[in-house]
Amino acid sequence: MRIQYQRIPEGGAIEDEGAMSAEAYGKLMLSRLEGEYRRFASSALASASPPQGGRVLEVGPGPGWAGIMLLAQRPDLSLTGIDASTDMIRAASANAAGRGLGARASYRLGSAEKLEGIADASVDLVISRDSLHHWDDPRAAFSSMLRVLKPEGRVYLADERRDLSLSAWALVYVFGQLSMGGMSKYWRSSIRSAYTPEELRALLPGAPGREWVVEGGFIDVHVRLGSI
Repeated sequence: MRIQYQRIPEGGAIEDEGAMSAEAYGKLMLSRLEGEYRRFASSALASASPPQGGRVLEVGPGPGWAGIMLLAQRPDLSLTGIDASTDMIRAASANAAGRGLGARASYRLGSAEKLEGIADASVDLVISRDSLHHWDDPRAAFSSMLRVLKPEGRVYLADERRDLSLSAWALVYVFGQLSMGGMSKYWRSSIRSAYTPEELRALLPGAPGREWVVEGGFIDVHVRLGSI
């Protein structure tokens, strides 16, 4: 049985907060989720197979780790990240430079809904991990992705899902407290602000000649766009 709470939006950019700077947040997330970032990157590359020398757009990169792991696995790719937080842009830029990827990764201020500064039909792959629940207007964001994608471009997104089973909620509470301590409340908040697979299917815009696929997992949901 799945429990579906009313959605509580968690909008807004993640900024420096007291002692928790964007850099400290990024360090904490890497220590807890490095394996998950690597798995996301591997899955995105396997699903999308971007061409040699392709261009990747990361929407809501936060401290940048998902895209950084992707670039580490494909030395031929370049990446642009768009984030609504100047603090996260600063942290992501430093993290990429620290991994020797500063020449292949750049980050700029913007919104998921508009993807400012990204030209039409210029991107081979759009990725996003755990950012979707922050977007003010997911339908507009998905439409902007269609605008910037090349005809054969792909989308690969992962986020929380709100309609968790009892066993999934138990995992979130127990594992979250053990691994994240007081930070686990932010994970629960993200889940309560996320979408169900059915809600996401209803938000996806038409894409003639393309196919959106929404797959719900144990505690997450994946959205992909490919060719029919």
